[in-house]
Amino acid sequence: MTFPSSTFFTRRSIARDLGFGLTCIVIVMTLVLSLSYQVLSSRKLARDVEIKANQVINEAGEMFFLPLYNFDNQTLNHIARVYLDGTDFVQGVTIKNEYGDVLIDEINGPITKLIRRQKVLKAKGREIGTVTLYFSDQKLRSRQQETITTGFIIIIVLLLVILVAIDLFMHIWLTKPLQILTQGIRRIAAGDYTQPLPPAPQLELNAIIEEVNAMAGRIAVQKKQLEDSEKRYRSIFEGSMEGIFQETLEGKILTANPAMAEIFGYSSPEECIACCTDTGQALWVDSGQRRHLVDALKKYGFVTNFHAEMRHKKGGNLTITLTARLVRDNDGNAQYIEGMLSDITRAQQMEDDLRQAQKMEAIGTLAGGIAHDFNNILSAMFGYIELAQMRINDEAKLKKYLADSLTATRRARDLVRQILTFSRKADQQKKPFPLAVIVKEACKLLRSSIPATIEITMDLQSQAVVFADPTQIHQVVMNLCTNSYQAMEKTGGTLSIRLFDLEIKDGDDLYDPELSGPGMYAVLEVTDTGCGMDEATRDKIFEPYFTTRSRNHGTGLGLALVHGIISNCKGKIEVSSTIDSGTTFRIFIPAIDRQTRPQTLATIPPVPRGEGQIIMLVDDEDPVREVMKTFLEDSGYTVLSFGRGRDILDALKANPDRCDLLITDMAMPKMTGAEIAREALLIKPGLPIILCTGYSAALNRQQALEIGIHSVLQKPVQRTRFLRAIYQALG
Repeated sequence: MTFPSSTFFTRRSIARDLGFGLTCIVIVMTLVLSLSYQVLSSRKLARDVEIKANQVINEAGEMFFLPLYNFDNQTLNHIARVYLDGTDFVQGVTIKNEYGDVLIDEINGPITKLIRRQKVLKAKGREIGTVTLYFSDQKLRSRQQETITTGFIIIIVLLLVILVAIDLFMHIWLTKPLQILTQGIRRIAAGDYTQPLPPAPQLELNAIIEEVNAMAGRIAVQKKQLEDSEKRYRSIFEGSMEGIFQETLEGKILTANPAMAEIFGYSSPEECIACCTDTGQALWVDSGQRRHLVDALKKYGFVTNFHAEMRHKKGGNLTITLTARLVRDNDGNAQYIEGMLSDITRAQQMEDDLRQAQKMEAIGTLAGGIAHDFNNILSAMFGYIELAQMRINDEAKLKKYLADSLTATRRARDLVRQILTFSRKADQQKKPFPLAVIVKEACKLLRSSIPATIEITMDLQSQAVVFADPTQIHQVVMNLCTNSYQAMEKTGGTLSIRLFDLEIKDGDDLYDPELSGPGMYAVLEVTDTGCGMDEATRDKIFEPYFTTRSRNHGTGLGLALVHGIISNCKGKIEVSSTIDSGTTFRIFIPAIDRQTRPQTLATIPPVPRGEGQIIMLVDDEDPVREVMKTFLEDSGYTVLSFGRGRDILDALKANPDRCDLLITDMAMPKMTGAEIAREALLIKPGLPIILCTGYSAALNRQQALEIGIHSVLQKPVQRTRFLRAIYQALG
C-alpha cells in the first residue's frame, strides 16, 4: 500500500505508530461491538414484540368474549377505546361478529407498517366472532435507539479517555526512554564514548542499549588504535628523510611530506602541492622520463630504483632515485601514484669520485704491464730507426723500416689514448657504439697486465650497438676481468670473455622489471676458473667497500661501480659461482635499433694545399715545433714559429694582419694555450685558433669552443688530420 506524501507518514515515530495502531484497534472494536449490539438488540426487540403481541391478543380475546357473545356493542367500543388510548403498542382494532359484520374498525397509521394479530372467539364450539389487533413497535425502537445513542456517546468518551491514557503511557514508557536512547546515541556519534547509556526497564530497549554500549566500547578501542596508528604514520610521514608523495597520473601532487618539499626547495608541503600541478613540467627535466615511468607502472604495477633528473625550485638539477606503485580501485581502474624518492645528487657525485679512485687503483695494478708493453714499443721504434740509418742508401729497406717505425708509433699513441680514456675524469657522454669494439680495446690493455699463467680466450660474436658511455663500459670490462684475474692470481687458470646477442621477450625467465623492456640485448660473459664464492659472499659483492682482499689490496668499489653503471644503462647483472670451480658474470645491455648505428664514413678526399697563408705557431717543445713547421711549409703555408706564449702575442699585437691562423700547444710554462687564445682574440677578434694538447684535464672541447677556439687536436696528430683541421679553420 502506498501512503500519500504527507508529514504524518513521512515523519513517523514508534510512539505515533503504536498510538495510531491502538486507536484504530479500539475504534474497530467499538464499531464491531456497536454493530453487534444493534443487530442483537433489533433481533431481541422483534422477539419481544412478537411475544407481547401474542399476549395482548390473547388478553383481548378474553376481554371481548362476553360483550361480543352478549351483543354488547357499547362495552365492545369501550374496551376497544381502552386498548387504543391506553398504550402506544396497540394502534388498531377490528371486531367482526359471527356473520362477518364489522362491529369496530379503527386503525391509526398505515396498515403496512403495523403488526397484525387475529383471534377467533368460539362458544361451545361455535364461532361467535373475530378480534384483530394491529401493533406498532415504533416507540420501542425509539427507546432502543436512544439507549444505543447514549451508549455510543459513553463509548466515545471512554475512547477519548483511552487515547489520552495511551498517549500518556507511550510518553512515559516508550517516548521518553527512546529520547534518552537517541540522545545517548547522538552523543556517541559525536565522539563521546566515555559515558555509557543508562539501562532501561524494558527488556527490548535494554538489549539495544547493551549493544550500543558494546559498540561504543569497540569504537573507542578502534579509535584509540587508529589515533595511535595515525600518530605513528604521521611521525614516519613527517620525519622521513625520503620524499613521500601521492600524485595523479596527469602529474598533480595530492600529498607530500616535508622532506619532499625540502628536496625540491619548497618551504612547505602546501607550497609544493600548490606549485606542482603538473610535475612533468615543474619537476622533471625530461618529461618523457615521467611518461616512461607511468607506462611502466601501468604495465607492471610498481617500479624500484628508477633514476631520473629533476629540477630544484631555485635552479639546478637533482639526481633522484624513485620507488613507486600504481593504486587501483576495486574495478582495476588506475587512481593515483604513490611512492618515495631520495636525492642522490651528492651520493652520485661521491660515486663518481669513488669510481675515479677505483680507476686509479686499476691503473696502479696495470702500470707494470703497461710499462713493459710501452718499452717493447719503444724498443721496436729505436730498432727500426737505427736500421733505417744503417740502410740509408737502400731505398726499399729504408721505406720498410720507416713504415714499421710509424706503425710502432701508432701503437704507442693508441696505448696512451687507452690509458687516458680509462683514467680521465669526465661527465657521462652516452652515444651509440659497437660494444665489441670497446671489449676488444679493454682486452688489448689487459693482455699487457695479466701474467702468462692466466690464459685469455675471447669469443666476440655480437654485432650489437649500445647507447652508453664508452669510458664507463671500458671500465666495466676492466673491473670484471681484473676481479677474475685476482681470483686466479695464485693458481692460474683461464679467463673467458664471450659477447653475443640475445632477444628477451616479455614473460621470459630472463626478463626483469629493471630492464628497459623486451627486445634485443648484448650479453657480456666474463668467466674465470678461480676460487669461486659462497652464497653469503655473492649476496654482498655489489655493496660499496665490500672486498675479500686483504688490507691495502683493493677498495671494494669495483663491482659496486659496475652495478651502478649497468643499472644506469637499464641493464642488469647476473652472477653464478661455485666454490673451487670459478665464477661467471653475465651483463645484459639493451641494444639499440640499427638505424642509430654509426654510418661508415665516405672516402676522405685529399686536403688542398695552402696558398701562402700566414700561420703563427707556438710550442715549447723544439722537436715538436720543428716537425709541425716542416709539415706546414711543405703544404704551402708561411709559418712564424715561437717557443713562448708571450712572444707570439707580442708579434700578433705588433702586426695583427700578419696572421691568418694561430696554432698553440696547451700545456706550456707561464702561459697556457687557453690563456694565449683569450688574449689573441682580444687583439684580433675572429682569429681562427687551433689548440693541440697531449692531455689536459683543465680544458675540454666544450670549454674550448666557449673561449672561441676553432678545433682541439689530440697529440700526436696525424699529418692528414692536422692539415684538414687547418684547411677547415681557414674556411
